Amino acid sequence: MSSRLAPAQAVQYAHQIYYAVKGLGTDEQALIDVISRNTLEDLQVVSRAFCACYGREIIPWIKGDVSGNFGKLMTQFYLARYTAWATYIHEAIAGLGTDNKVLIELVLTADENDLAAIKAEYFRLYKEQVFEEISDDISKRADWARLLRAWMSSLRFPRNQIEQDADRLFQAGKGAGTDERMFMEILCTTTPQEYLQIMIRFQQKYGKDLRKFYQSELSGKTEYAYLLAHDHLIHPAKAVAFTLYNAMKGLGTRDRTLVKQTVLFRDRYMKEVNTFYCQQFGSLKADFLGDTSCWYAKTLVQVWNCQ
Repeated sequence: MSSRLAPAQAVQYAHQIYYAVKGLGTDEQALIDVISRNTLEDLQVVSRAFCACYGREIIPWIKGDVSGNFGKLMTQFYLARYTAWATYIHEAIAGLGTDNKVLIELVLTADENDLAAIKAEYFRLYKEQVFEEISDDISKRADWARLLRAWMSSLRFPRNQIEQDADRLFQAGKGAGTDERMFMEILCTTTPQEYLQIMIRFQQKYGKDLRKFYQSELSGKTEYAYLLAHDHLIHPAKAVAFTLYNAMKGLGTRDRTLVKQTVLFRDRYMKEVNTFYCQQFGSLKADFLGDTSCWYAKTLVQVWNCQ
């Protein structure tokens, strides 16, 4: 995706940001308005315009006046998409302990083109191979970890085995144990178009919803990972909607997920995420307002254009 923002408009936005921060007090609404009207690619042009007009980098200028999760949103929107994605992955695996849930989300919301771009950007930033870094950092035996490795190595092609693959999925969950390997193979080799046909045939033949079938057979992080992979193949926005819901359900809010998923995807899938969220989980706006507050909540509602 490339920017369509005219240079003159970018300069106007740069001035808006400068005066929103300059002096006593911060015009938070002005900062939110710039972000909500522009894609990440547009905001890269605004960032260049800001430096051209004021001889300053835009992120430090904003960062000095905002804080907390609101501050993270206001600054991270000015990162290039794959710079942000690569940085988020590095943060998830750096230091003591890995944020496995965030890592699952960052990997399984990426398609093949995304993974190639992340790989290149991660090497540029850290001089390391991202797939090897992730593989070395996660469990060697956990089923969710095997799925991440398989997803990063996806080789998609028309399997032309709709009937057989529907049967294989059913048989993998039949009996005393679950054959996660068969789930993984189909999720990581079939095309999205063919997977949708497999899902429909599975429902027709066995009277079961395939997503609910995975839920009945799996648990914990493995369940979450396989459901994300399933949702992504149906539509990437469906997976993003699931990450947002999962970040807000139950006790406590996983703000790191809300921030990262919003930065990476609200300009790609804004309408679709709202639709999928409403169909499956209820009101995205109500959940944002119930789990977050102040300018942070207002930003989430506005940038996702929640109705």
